[in-house]
Amino acid sequence: MYLAIRCPNCARFLYAEEHQKTRGCPCGRKIKVRRMRVYARANDERKAGEIVRFLQEKEFGTPHFRSYN
Repeated sequence: MYLAIRCPNCARFLYAEEHQKTRGCPCGRKIKVRRMRVYARANDERKAGEIVRFLQEKEFGTPHFRSYN
């Protein structure tokens, strides 16, 4: 079982396994999984990734990438 959680430092959504104690965020913060609010649960890693992408887009909008031509 995977949990969708949110970093208290940068507000990014992440997923972690339910039995996992900590999860590192790309912002550099180490998150204690058991203390975080659970936004969603998923049975497999692929579904957890889809949930996190959906939550990120809902909160921050679709990502925009620039081309460096």
